[in-house]
Amino acid sequence: MKVLLLGCGNVGANVARQLLPRHPEVECILGDLNLGAAEKLAAELGPRASAVRADIRDAAGLDALLDGVDLVFNAVGPFYRSAVPVIEAALRARVDYIDINDDHDVAETLFLDPTWHQRALDAGIRLVIGCGSTPGLTNVMARMLADRLDTVREIHLATAVPFVPDLLSPAVIDHMMHITADEVVQFIDGQYRKMPGWGGRLEVPYAAPFKAYPSFFIGHGETVTLPHFIKGLDQVTNRIAFFPEAGAEVWRSLIDLGLGNSEVIEGLGISPLKFLTHHLSSDVGRKSVTVDLSDEPWAVASRVEVVGERNGDEVRCVLEHHLDLPTEQAEDSTADPTPTCARLVIEAWLAGGITGKGLLAPEVCLDAEAYVRAFAQETGGRLIETETVLKRDCYA
Repeated sequence: MKVLLLGCGNVGANVARQLLPRHPEVECILGDLNLGAAEKLAAELGPRASAVRADIRDAAGLDALLDGVDLVFNAVGPFYRSAVPVIEAALRARVDYIDINDDHDVAETLFLDPTWHQRALDAGIRLVIGCGSTPGLTNVMARMLADRLDTVREIHLATAVPFVPDLLSPAVIDHMMHITADEVVQFIDGQYRKMPGWGGRLEVPYAAPFKAYPSFFIGHGETVTLPHFIKGLDQVTNRIAFFPEAGAEVWRSLIDLGLGNSEVIEGLGISPLKFLTHHLSSDVGRKSVTVDLSDEPWAVASRVEVVGERNGDEVRCVLEHHLDLPTEQAEDSTADPTPTCARLVIEAWLAGGITGKGLLAPEVCLDAEAYVRAFAQETGGRLIETETVLKRDCYA
């Protein structure tokens, strides 16, 4: 089984590190624009890994790389630049595709235009989009809760992360500005609507050791794919919190100052966003936005709330996932659960556990209960579930 893995950064490299030792039947071609990074990773992983230079902007080069491949896994960010070119190559080669896309506009482009699904069906392949932690795990958590209800009306997703400049790589800053500085899609009153990024402030309560944090709209694929695959929904929203609140205020200031703008400033030769990614990678930049985390948990939390009916009663289900951050950085760090989430989807593909054809998202093609349980067991993360039932006519 031959897998082409594109992108040898933290996520792509850790997917490969997890996948190859577990699956001796897999041969992995590691592709990156930086051939040296791919070669270094291939040398680490052994004879079943090989390295190639891969440029997602080179259509002919992608076609050559996909020749004879069984699956392409795309970890090249940002996905608003990389997803469509690689998907086009997968369609031409008739090769299954999996990615960790976390940009809302990519999901809009693909899922709101039925021709993409039809093209995938015509090619006889699966395009599985957004298989990281959020989107990805969060979608499957939502599906798991939704399957326990007779009807589902609302799904609200939220994530809380400590505001730590040291964890904001240039690629992360680029992505975060892309999904917060402009309008982002939410599903409101049964319709896809553009809402202001970092707007829609809401105090979202989390279980201990977290608390309630002011949370704001972000642009992620869940608000596109969940209403697409779970019918009858009226609301799907997605918010993020930086804690403590001082971190959220810093981010708001960066947006208001226009530092998320990607247009090159005439006479300067650099965009505000490019300046920001470099500034926050420097010692002086990190120190300028550092906030006090001494009273906060060193962990991240994801929260999925599903509202609907069961047996005529209104039911509100909440499932939270808490994952401690490591005290020291490591190449195989569990600080980011995305590689594990992606590897579990690839393993489902290897085992024939991806159901359906065409354009797919995790919530429609995976066994939700099995996937969530496998993730919890492998990461040691805590899953906290609550359910509130409002009984109608109890004393009638």
